[in-house]
This record gives sequence, C-alpha cells and structure tokens, in this order.
Amino acid sequence: MKLQVAGNAKWYVYQKIVIVFVFFLIPLFSVNLWVNYKAISFSKNTIIDSAMEGVSFYAAQLDKELYFIRNQQLQFLNDSDLQKLSFLGGNNLMGYEEVSLIQQVRDRLVPILESSGYVTNAGVYIASIGKTISGKSGVTNTPNEEYEIIASLSKMTPKPSFYSVGESIFFIESEHNAGIWSYIEISKSRLQDALRQTAALSRDSEVYLGSESLGSIVSSTSDDRLMDVERQLLQERDDQADQEPELKKVNGVRYFVSHNSIGSLNLSLVMYVDQNEITRQLSQFNSLFYFLFGIAFVVLALYAFSVNLMIHRPLSRLVKAFHKIETDNLNLVIESKRNDEFHYLYTSFNRMAHRLKRSIEENYEQKIALQQSELKQLQSQINPHFLYNSFFNIYMMCKVGDSDTAANLSQKLGNYYQYITRSGADEVLLHKEFQHALDYCEIQCIRFSNRISYEYDDIPHRFHTVLVPRLIIQPIVENVFEYAFEDGMMNGMIYIGASCTDETIRLTVEDNGESLTDDQIEQLQKKLATSAVQKEKTGLINVSNRLELIYGEGSGLFVSRSKHGGLKVELIIHVEQRGAS
Repeated sequence: MKLQVAGNAKWYVYQKIVIVFVFFLIPLFSVNLWVNYKAISFSKNTIIDSAMEGVSFYAAQLDKELYFIRNQQLQFLNDSDLQKLSFLGGNNLMGYEEVSLIQQVRDRLVPILESSGYVTNAGVYIASIGKTISGKSGVTNTPNEEYEIIASLSKMTPKPSFYSVGESIFFIESEHNAGIWSYIEISKSRLQDALRQTAALSRDSEVYLGSESLGSIVSSTSDDRLMDVERQLLQERDDQADQEPELKKVNGVRYFVSHNSIGSLNLSLVMYVDQNEITRQLSQFNSLFYFLFGIAFVVLALYAFSVNLMIHRPLSRLVKAFHKIETDNLNLVIESKRNDEFHYLYTSFNRMAHRLKRSIEENYEQKIALQQSELKQLQSQINPHFLYNSFFNIYMMCKVGDSDTAANLSQKLGNYYQYITRSGADEVLLHKEFQHALDYCEIQCIRFSNRISYEYDDIPHRFHTVLVPRLIIQPIVENVFEYAFEDGMMNGMIYIGASCTDETIRLTVEDNGESLTDDQIEQLQKKLATSAVQKEKTGLINVSNRLELIYGEGSGLFVSRSKHGGLKVELIIHVEQRGAS
C-alpha cells in the first residue's frame, strides 16, 4: 500500500534511506567481502581461545572431582564401623556381628564407587580379619589379586600422590600402621575419552596429562610423533601453576601451549596446537584491517548523519510527544513542516490524543465506580455464621453457672459483632483489623473449651495508622478453626506473626493441625493463584482477590506447609503498589 501525502513530494523517507544506504554500502560491502575472505584465519584464533578456556574449565572440574573422591576416601577411613571392624576383628566379634559390620562397610563404599564416572573400583583391606572388601569383587580373603597389587604399591617410597599401574590409577591411604588400606581405582581409558572430547574443542589440537618426572600419563593421541612432542614439552617445564597460553618450539614447529594444574594428582593438564594451522595468514592482514577500519568509520559517520537528519530528528519529536502523554498531558499538537510520512504520523497522533482525552473524560469515572462496586460485592460475602454457635455456648454456660466465662464471651462477641456491622469506610486501621482477628481467636478458644490456644506477635507501633481493607485477617483464622481443628484435636495451636517494612506488610497465620495433606495445600494454592477468574469468591479466595484488586500483582494470600505441621497462610500487602490493578 502506497502512502499518499499532500504536496509535490516524490521522495519518501523509506526511499531516501534505501538510496543512501545502498550508495554508502556498495564500497564498504566490496572491501568487506574481500577482507573477510582473507581474514578467515582470525576465526581460528577465537576457536583456540575457546578451546583453551574449555581445557581450563575441564581441568578445574577434573581437579575438583578428584579432590572430592580423595576427601570421600579420607572420610571413609574414619568410619566408625570400619574402625570397629579393624579393632575388634578376628576372634573378638561374633559371626553375625562381623558379617553385619562387613556389610555396612561395603555399603559405605557404594557412594565412593558412584561418586564419579572415572572411579571403577573402591575397596579396603582390613588386616585384623584378613579380608579385602571391594565394590567390584565383594568380600575376599587375602591374599588375592587386589591385595597383591595394593600391597606392592604401598611399599613404594617416598609415597606419591597416586599410583599408576597399567590402565589404572590408584589412590591409596592407610591407617593404624597399615592395619587398614583404603584404595580407589581410576580408569585411564575413561580419562583418555574425556581428554579426546576436550581436544575436539579445537581442530588439530591434542591434550595430555603428565609431569616431567612421570612423563605423559594419559594422552588424547596415540601418534608416536606427537607423543615425542609431549615428552619434550614436559622436559622443558614442570610448573604446576596455571599459566597463560604461550608459544613453544619443538622440532622446528611452534605450538600454542596451555598449562593447567591438577593439584589432586600433582600433574599438569596441557593442551597444544600447531601455530601454523592458526596464524599462517594472520600477519598479511594487519594493514588491511586498519585500512578497512578507517573506511568503515567514515562510511558509518556519513550514514549516521543522514539517518539522524531524515529519521532521528522527526522520530525524536514524536517520542517526546508520547512522553508528554505518559504524564497525562493531552493538550498538545505536533506541527509538521514537511509533506512526507511523518506528516501523516503527526496528524494521526494529534487525532489520537484528542480522541484519547475525550474517551478518558467519558469512561474514567464509570470504570472507577465499577471497580468500587466489585470491591463492595466481595466484602459483602463475608458471613460470620459462627455467631449462632456462640450464642448457644453462652446459653450452656449460663445453664451450668459459668457466669464469668459467659460474660467474657459476650463481651468479645459484642466487640466482634460491632466491628463487622459497623457502617462507614471500607478501610480500617491495621491494628484494629489485627485486634478484631485476636477477638475472634479468643471467642473460638472459649467455645472449644480451651482445647485450642493461640500466640501472636504485636504489630510495630509505627504501622498502627496504616489503612487496610476490612475483614482480611479474620477469614484466615476462621479457616483454621473450620478445617484444621474440625476433628476435635486436643492442644491445637495457632501462631499469628507480623512483620512490616517501609513498603510491605506481611502477616502469617500457622497452625499445628494434621488434617490437610500436601495435595490439598497444593490445590488451595492453585485456587488462590487463579481466583481472579472464578465466579464465586468466598473465604481465603475472597480475601486474596480483594488484596490483589486493591494492591496489584504480588499482593494476596500464599499458602504452604507450616513448620508446626499444619497450614501456613501468608498475607502480603505491597503498600506502594496500591491502585496498580
């Protein structure tokens, strides 16, 4: 659809933008295409940086995981069942007790065995019973294959941080003068698979784990030529601290090398990449890069000036006009001096502002009245049906001669009835609403023959003058007596808490009832969350919907399991959001 404007304008804003954009873009695009073709090697540098970061991350994760395994091994050595089995093993334990302790020790090995994908076996040798307990081979008398391996490794001096045997790495810790040997077996093949995945982060890269004294322990490659490179890299340095990637020359080839410390093994995780595969063409394009930068700067400056002149300034006027409307200033008109699309936008904006002003004048008061009517309807649904039972309780107290309790109940009931039938404002002071809920608790506690009691926190004095809707706390307490204590439980307890900040009022009502299940609490929470779309609004849903209507989203009732065992209802009022809905 072509927009028609008055006057003899032939060039529209869109056409001007396209023409200017193409005019300045053609030379930039041509140079950029040529330079981008030559600058593919730059991406390799990014890939290598990403690969180095990946290796550093994997090294940190591997080190953390191995430390965790070793900590579990040390904690296992202090296990009470293991210590008891070591001290009392042999002839000092009955058969069943010894079998039971062995099974418990074996069960303690299971978490170690499952703590990492690198762990293939976890076991312990106990000299006093002459057995090895292993997650792989179970309980076996010594000598056996595992015992022979561990015994031979334990004789090594000085004691290394780990033991490398064939395709496995062992962690061995002893206690009680070698009365207990705890050993964990790490699979080299699994470590190698992880190194290969890490090496795949960058093309033509390899990763190995080793040190100068031990050589390459695990490597992602089996190429003899690269294995020789690894040996020379290890001979040139044995620094366990993490280092920034550096260039190293081996057999006439320069390599990017990244060292990462694996403190748990006292090794280094090293990644190396052939520099020729990354930076072969990089040196040819430094001058081209700066030349392109200069051209791009000039082109962007010219293009920015053109867009500012033709688009930005007219749009700025329109945005400023919208900002004035946001401040309820509808008495404004935007004048247009050009016959283009912005002339149409300005004219439409002026018409919109005029219609909006007229619409607000016609509908604002009607909408406010409708909202107040809905709030009145929700308040009117609160019905103190328990009054009938209270009158009956007074009658029975008078019959048995308990005049003091009857007088107290009559006084509390009078206060309660006066509060709910009082005409006037829909809002009351917070401390009066809180006191009304306490009066209700007192009435119910008397009615239930003191089987139920309550505790409460006082509201801070500086919040006594805060105005809140009437009847928002008492329905919550009423819900407790109706559902939590309906089975006649003894020693029922209600806990009413209060906390206030400058912006938020938070009241909690908790009980120790046992009738509500977790599913029922979850269903009640869902009903409260969707109360705005329900046709009938009574009880907790009534209160929650009233609060959300007045104070906006985030205010209302929220239920959960109480720490006392029953239901916890949290009433939240965000005072600063009043009128948000």
